[in-house]
Amino acid sequence: MTKGIKKFHISFVETAITRFGGLFLIHQFCQKLKLKHLLQIHVRFKQYHFHYSVSELILFILYYIIAGILRVDNTRSLQFNGVFKKLLGVKTFPNPTTIRRFLRKLPPKVIRQIVKVHDLLQEKLFFVRCPQTSVIFDLDPTAITVYGKRIQRAKRGYNPKKRGRKCYCLILCFEDNHQEFWYGSLQSGNTNAITLARGFIKKCKAKLPKPVKRIRVRADASFYDHKFIEFLDDEGILYTIEAQKSGSMQNIIWSLKYQPYKDGWEISEFTYQPFPWKRPHRFVVKRHPVPEKREGWTQLELNLTPIKGYLYRVLVTNLTTKPRHVWNFHHQRARGAELNIKELKWNYPLTKIPTQSYTANIAYLQLLLFAFNIVNWFKRLCLPEEFRYKTLQTIRQDLISVPAKLVVSGHKNILKFPIGYPYKDLFFQVMKKIKK
Repeated sequence: MTKGIKKFHISFVETAITRFGGLFLIHQFCQKLKLKHLLQIHVRFKQYHFHYSVSELILFILYYIIAGILRVDNTRSLQFNGVFKKLLGVKTFPNPTTIRRFLRKLPPKVIRQIVKVHDLLQEKLFFVRCPQTSVIFDLDPTAITVYGKRIQRAKRGYNPKKRGRKCYCLILCFEDNHQEFWYGSLQSGNTNAITLARGFIKKCKAKLPKPVKRIRVRADASFYDHKFIEFLDDEGILYTIEAQKSGSMQNIIWSLKYQPYKDGWEISEFTYQPFPWKRPHRFVVKRHPVPEKREGWTQLELNLTPIKGYLYRVLVTNLTTKPRHVWNFHHQRARGAELNIKELKWNYPLTKIPTQSYTANIAYLQLLLFAFNIVNWFKRLCLPEEFRYKTLQTIRQDLISVPAKLVVSGHKNILKFPIGYPYKDLFFQVMKKIKK
């Protein structure tokens, strides 16, 4: 039985191997963006660690987030990754303690400098391949559950997944045309998003390049407030916002005449002035008979409360298009903010709060969202169209998590990949696009 078995010898001597060979593409892309150079120019911070510069530490955090390492403690495995070290040009990797200490020492001024680099790149790339004069902002708050007793600013608030647990409230804005993160704010868990809405949208608007003239906003019921809606009216911003159904509104929507919409839904509209709003507004409503099964429905629709045998959803809007077009427009939020937040929670470490410090967690969040946009830019500018809406997990499987070995031959660094790698042609195609 043992005659045909060959003996194997094991050694631990290789210093230039990696399971993230495709991260080379992200590194090349960041070099083309001159990211390290921009960080060196704009991020001014008296470095406390003599082994690493600030730009190296920031790049390291961005790269390990993109590679799929979801916890700071798990970065220990990169200590043995020789290719990763060669890409960054360092002899050793910072350990988890160094990373956390770096985040804790970043003052708000330096965090704003990092955000400035992010904004500069976003402005530079915004019109590449897609000139436009209008934007669509998708607004959405989400709860980030925290675990630990002494995490600063973590409070009990609206947390639908973990009721009663302490959390942060993260308010996010995404730009729909490019599916990019646009602006975000990390707040205590008991923060009501509507109290910050006007200042939030002003900061979103302040980032817009000058050629953009028209702004449309889509938001859920967290932003249903007359002060915010009247502010949008005064600013000339178009919007669709999910409405909260009051008792008097329920009487109106029950008495309306409805037209067929799609998938069993019916649609109608009415003009209504809730108290204490200054003027009447347009509301567009759709309804569906209470079904036995709600297959294919969104979580919001699953949570609807029946009113006299029907389920209702209501929008307040200043759009002048037909009711069905208003709902068609609003439904696109599902592919924008809602999917992007799921992506951040499932494939990025959004839910893995690394420190007890509120300021350090803001710094980490900004770097995470920076990494999200780097991947977004990479997909939009370097990958074929069929990859445009792929998740980061798919990008990792196909392009990033590829075993490779670095060798030196004739004074050249050569990165060797497996002979049967199925995406070889795509790899070279991406390299050509990066060079352009």
